[in-house]
Amino acid sequence: MYKILFIDEEKTTLEDFEDFVEKSPSKAKIEPITMFPLGELDEMIENIIKISPDAIISDYRLNELKTDIKYTVKYNGVDLVEEFQTIRNQFPCFVLTAVDDEAVNSSDDVNIVYVKNLLYKKDEGNAKASFLERVISQIEHYKNRIENYKSELTELIELRKNGNADISVESRIIALDDLLEKSIDGKSVIPSEFKTLSNSNKLDNMLSKVDQLLKKLDEDGK
Repeated sequence: MYKILFIDEEKTTLEDFEDFVEKSPSKAKIEPITMFPLGELDEMIENIIKISPDAIISDYRLNELKTDIKYTVKYNGVDLVEEFQTIRNQFPCFVLTAVDDEAVNSSDDVNIVYVKNLLYKKDEGNAKASFLERVISQIEHYKNRIENYKSELTELIELRKNGNADISVESRIIALDDLLEKSIDGKSVIPSEFKTLSNSNKLDNMLSKVDQLLKKLDEDGK
């Protein structure tokens, strides 16, 4: 099952999402996890990393209706998912909102914004299936993309060890190294312009980290 984290400042909306998943044809594939936003963005990011979800869905205005939380939330849903994607590049993230024009205008990726009332449509078929299947599809694309990067990098390292790597191979190794680093910890990536020939020990360590990430994704997808 895939862990999907849903974030909203209203307890009733968190419950609505759980009900939305329960009534979806995709419910067998999903473990819904719900939580209130924390006050500080850094603190929220740390908690998401600890939860280790496979996708994030957040309300846009996290500081608007605060009957269930008493503190100020200093960011919105777009701020949250864009910050998280600086750590996990291209991680599956979505924003639900009743003010989609405002959310779209504040987001670098308009494709992550969805109208919040899809949670409340009476039709239990198409709306629920299409949105949640899109979330699942994004999770699987994310996983497959990392697997493909890792597989290609492994092949190129073997080519390099056999003495058959030219400049184009070395350049691709560096590019794949960048892509995998950004999937694991985007904030610690060494800019590619400062890299020369790839260091074998570093690449072995990177592949080990990718193996751990893929193992986790495989376990969640079963």
